[in-house]
Amino acid sequence: MIANRLTEDRHVSVLLIEAGRHSRAFALRIPLAFVFAHRQPRFSWRYLSEPEPGLGGRALDIFRGRVLGGSSAVNGLIYTRGHRTDYDLWRDSGLHGWGYRDVLPYFRKLETSWRGASEFHGADGPIAVTPVDDPIMRFESIRDAVMAAGYPHTNDLYGESPEGIGRLEITVGNGERSDVAARYLEPARRRTNLTVITDAVVGRILIESHHARAVEMKHAGNLEIVHADREIVLSAGAFNSPQLLMLSGIGRADDLRRHGIAPIHDLPGVGRNLGEHPIIPVTWRSRTSDTFLKYLRMDRAVVAFFQWLIRKQGPLTTNACYANICIRSRPRLMRPDLQIVASAVGLDARAWFPYLTPPPVHRFVSIVGILHPVSRGHIALRSNNPGDLPRIQYNLYEDPTDLKGMVEGIRIARQIYGQASQRRWLADELAPGSAVTTDQELAAYVRAGTGLGQHPVGTCAMGYGPDAVVDAELRVHGIDGLRVADASIMPDLPGGNTNVPVIMIGEKAADLIRMGLEPRSPSILSGEIH
Repeated sequence: MIANRLTEDRHVSVLLIEAGRHSRAFALRIPLAFVFAHRQPRFSWRYLSEPEPGLGGRALDIFRGRVLGGSSAVNGLIYTRGHRTDYDLWRDSGLHGWGYRDVLPYFRKLETSWRGASEFHGADGPIAVTPVDDPIMRFESIRDAVMAAGYPHTNDLYGESPEGIGRLEITVGNGERSDVAARYLEPARRRTNLTVITDAVVGRILIESHHARAVEMKHAGNLEIVHADREIVLSAGAFNSPQLLMLSGIGRADDLRRHGIAPIHDLPGVGRNLGEHPIIPVTWRSRTSDTFLKYLRMDRAVVAFFQWLIRKQGPLTTNACYANICIRSRPRLMRPDLQIVASAVGLDARAWFPYLTPPPVHRFVSIVGILHPVSRGHIALRSNNPGDLPRIQYNLYEDPTDLKGMVEGIRIARQIYGQASQRRWLADELAPGSAVTTDQELAAYVRAGTGLGQHPVGTCAMGYGPDAVVDAELRVHGIDGLRVADASIMPDLPGGNTNVPVIMIGEKAADLIRMGLEPRSPSILSGEIH
């Protein structure tokens, strides 16, 4: 999105370097196909965390987009912004220009909301936003259950009442995924002042006298150096942005020396402060076979595909989730600390056919997650070879309050799904199972089954303290001509899925860069490394 916004000015030239490829495959365009696409090597980079002490030594699968558009091309399409307090806390920490009222115009600018234009929403932005509204998912039933359990209903989680249960919204327009490559980059590629290079792996940034001058990349089997007349903008994500800084000599000096890298700037916060949303499913068997899973019977799935192909309609235009519940587990909290996403199928749902595949289990799933975990991890180099993936250590549940919050989340999910309006559709609890009741038993279930929201943030955090990496204008401390603009700059996790907040950061970054441009015709480099 930065490349699009900057090249709106014909006097600005941008080179975009992408490690993945361009793809408009059906799997990336069909919303429901995300369950397949995000695990495919041609669409995603697969990382593996280090063994997690808080999970009994389990290593966690991590998936990041391997195509133009990054993870916006393969994610679960859930539209959230986080709570307004999230951004006000950033502002109050000294980050001028990052309060809720500062970032709201960018949220409005990036979207075409089904709600239309208003104080809180935009109607002519690149990213289309639509609600999930399939009657078979029975949103009204879960809404009534949430309210019966004592929590509010809101017509707009991003409006006047940013708390409670709302109908899930997704980044889908005209039946297709609305990702940044399709919605920002494609319209801009006709411009002569934009050049896009794919299948190019950036190895390091070349720095002279504490000024970023060029990038070294491997492309088409050759090692090439590309110089920037003005700035280099690093948008490689929470794993690879710190990796690239460290490979370039920017980071904790002692750690760099251990890998044979000469420190250029001792910046100890690089790779630290890794935040992530842990999630855990709570699952019930359905009393009826009239659930979303029926659409996945092979013959019906084929019909649904042609319905999508011809009319861009039908069950494939959704992600099978239908309610977003953002609530406070305790009334005295200043903002919601718990998110529950209601799904109409199991997390492992696949196409099936009677008598040829195992009988499907019709289920309803509550995906429970804490919004503001305290535990923090880190990213570290594996070697000085850019082709070696970094070491990723989340340290999930290192702080015991996070585990306690997840246990409380399961109890609240049970409370909600135990209301009369839900019980009529539910049979037995499949996981963790009704026999699992004590704090110790639930904690064991959480440790054994925790997954990731795939929302890594914070490893090049904004701020002005000893562990900060970039300032409020996203400029790397101590290095001229270098900015970072991606999820890594978030000082803390926003209260929800991170895709849309990252797009907001891109929109704001473009304005910050434009404010610093001189009248001459500069060249801007933006890149990704994997």
